[in-house]
Amino acid sequence: MKLDTDKVLQSLTEEEIYSFMRNVLLRLDFLETTEYPEKQFIKDIINLKKRYWEMYEHRTDPRRDYEDQQVSKVHIVFDPSSSGTLKVALRDVLAVEGEKVIAISDTFSVGPIWQLHTEEGLQNRKEWLFYHINLDEEYMDDYREKFTKVRAQIDAIPDDIPINIWYGDNGHEQTGVRLALYLLKEKSNPIIMINATKEYSTVFSEKRTDGYPLKVAEIIPEKLAAIYQETSTKEITLVQRRELEEEWLTLSESDKKLRLWQNGHIHSVSEDYLDNFIIQSMEKLNKERKNNDFIKSARLIGEVIGHSLQVVGDGFIEYRVRELIVNGIFDIKGVPKAMRFYEVKFRSPQILTGKD
Repeated sequence: MKLDTDKVLQSLTEEEIYSFMRNVLLRLDFLETTEYPEKQFIKDIINLKKRYWEMYEHRTDPRRDYEDQQVSKVHIVFDPSSSGTLKVALRDVLAVEGEKVIAISDTFSVGPIWQLHTEEGLQNRKEWLFYHINLDEEYMDDYREKFTKVRAQIDAIPDDIPINIWYGDNGHEQTGVRLALYLLKEKSNPIIMINATKEYSTVFSEKRTDGYPLKVAEIIPEKLAAIYQETSTKEITLVQRRELEEEWLTLSESDKKLRLWQNGHIHSVSEDYLDNFIIQSMEKLNKERKNNDFIKSARLIGEVIGHSLQVVGDGFIEYRVRELIVNGIFDIKGVPKAMRFYEVKFRSPQILTGKD
């Protein structure tokens, strides 16, 4: 039994930590002042460790939510922002109880997803992210564990509880939908699909301008609550489920590192596909500034994200900016350990872009 000391301690109350330390210190005292055998001391400490580990496992067991609470419905989303927005919509706007939100948090439009539903595929993705995307060290350290924990949360959903999957018309969430359905393939739960970005136009009779909203997280809680109330509760059929599961298997066999949503389909493309758009964005900024001086990389990345109709995350765009530096398109000033630490400019004043 491997004990993750930090995680166990974080799960304990002050009283439980006090009790643990008291037990250890009392036994140390007995060891020094009585004929308390050293072998018995070791055995008692091992049993104490086992008891606290069992407490931790019980508290972190995803099945506990359904044993201790009256959960009537589960919602699945694909990033922390969507999770937070949906929780506010459910709790504060609609005042509903017993509806649990599970976030399969990642950016599924970028990086390898080859066999991501397996341990090998998960490790492959983690290594690629580590070497290509500037992510928080703690996030990377816990990456596999968090994904495994989410899988356990999904597996723990009782078969009679309805599941709502929230998504939008973008490569990230559309890929996430197919992964989620594959992870649910052995479960018989009723599943309702809520395309929030599509329903937005229907519920509010508003034409989506400049692609807004592109994803669930861009919709404010009040409007998300309205979408929830107005959306059809018709569950998807078994045939539809199997089709989307098969689409996941097809996607997960590709070695492409970028997935875009175009014309109602996910397209797996080469990772340099957006490089030309980044170059065009720099040209636009230079035209506005009327010079080719260094500019904060964060400013360029913000320009790209703000005008792109794809959901790929600023980390991926920043990775492509660094690749353009390596390839001699941009010069750099500073250290590229994070986008705020360096500036870029064209190495040559005239850059011709060949793609649209």
